[in-house]
Amino acid sequence: MVVLLLPLVAAILLFDHFRSFVPQTEETGTEAQREEVKTYGFVIESAPKSTAKCERFETKVIGVRGLEVRGLEVYLYLLRDSTRALPSWGDTVVAKTQIEWSRRTGRAFAARYTILSAKGHPIPLQVRLYRRLADAGLSGDELATTGALTLGYKDDIDPEVRRHFQVSGAAHVLAVSGLHTGILYGLVLWLLTLGGRFKPLYENRFGRCAISGVVIAVMWGYAWLTGMTPSVVRAVTMVTIFEVGRMVYRQAFSLNTIAAAAVLILAVRPTDLWSVSFQLSFAATTAIVITARESEKYIHSRDFDHKWYGRVFSWLIGTIIISLAAQIGTLPITMYYFGQISCYFLLTNLIVLPLATLLVPCGLATIVLGGSLLGTMMGKITYGLAWAMNHSTGWIESLPGSTVSVHIGLGMVVVYFLFFILFSTFLIKNR
Repeated sequence: MVVLLLPLVAAILLFDHFRSFVPQTEETGTEAQREEVKTYGFVIESAPKSTAKCERFETKVIGVRGLEVRGLEVYLYLLRDSTRALPSWGDTVVAKTQIEWSRRTGRAFAARYTILSAKGHPIPLQVRLYRRLADAGLSGDELATTGALTLGYKDDIDPEVRRHFQVSGAAHVLAVSGLHTGILYGLVLWLLTLGGRFKPLYENRFGRCAISGVVIAVMWGYAWLTGMTPSVVRAVTMVTIFEVGRMVYRQAFSLNTIAAAAVLILAVRPTDLWSVSFQLSFAATTAIVITARESEKYIHSRDFDHKWYGRVFSWLIGTIIISLAAQIGTLPITMYYFGQISCYFLLTNLIVLPLATLLVPCGLATIVLGGSLLGTMMGKITYGLAWAMNHSTGWIESLPGSTVSVHIGLGMVVVYFLFFILFSTFLIKNR
């Protein structure tokens, strides 16, 4: 195993070494570059986000009067004016302005502009479903948090709320990823099997294949709904391989599942290897898989599930073990890229994970029910869960010593993972 990993380690070191000698260009430098004042066309691709005096839109630049298209995202700031309507999704705003480029994004300000309405232009399904949350009574930070957890819509999240989640160690909750996919997967499986009571479906191959087929279809539909983000695609790919393994009566929840998902994703998008979210998700999942079986054996050997308080205690032990495993797996990557560690990550997970487990299905139910009476009632429950999550992360962020600044080099990251692999191999062989 270690021999097979050596070429990958060498490639990472060579890439990092080469990257340090890349000349500072427009996309690698830190200084913004300004283009001359020209007439641009901006296609609106988001709902407005209010700032101090402007409304901010995510746009795509198109050619106007023969101008070239940059093909990069531009944040367009329009001066707020109560006498004129704002552009809607799909409209084109024509303005004479100057674009300031910084890395892969640009910014432009326009006080005078013309709106070319796109009549009949469909609003993305993600935005329409987000509006159903508002119709059910959600608003403010609670609406933004619920939209991020259920739909992956993060445009309305306040920067301060985002900072609370990051410092408290709950940033992974805001990004739809393996956690949300796992919650939805468990919910769908629970519904299809009537809470695990419909056992006959598991006793024949047709029943298992039928359930697995429905689960795979629902999960990929959810991935499409949330914008097919890399983190969701990775999680759904793992679920797909897991369900295919169940169809053929194989042990699917294993390191082979993770390896197969990584190979499939990198075969389609090789550059994901350098993605921070790719590295974090697979490092966390690998660490969890290695420790999950041993923790499950320990819990069952103590017969914690015999009474209700035993089940609560087993959940508590399982949550602590999984949180520690994920932290151990992602610790070097976090220190290398971000240079800081969340000191209260364990406390955060004990509070946030149960809230997220309840918030995701409640939020989805609120979307389905919309502005009906039941939808409004479910919206109040969802609002309360989102409020508790926002305030708990804010409280944890305010605790003294919530973060520690620690930065390590790439060499230490490689040494850490080599030691982790050797130690895990030793434990598995001597189990």
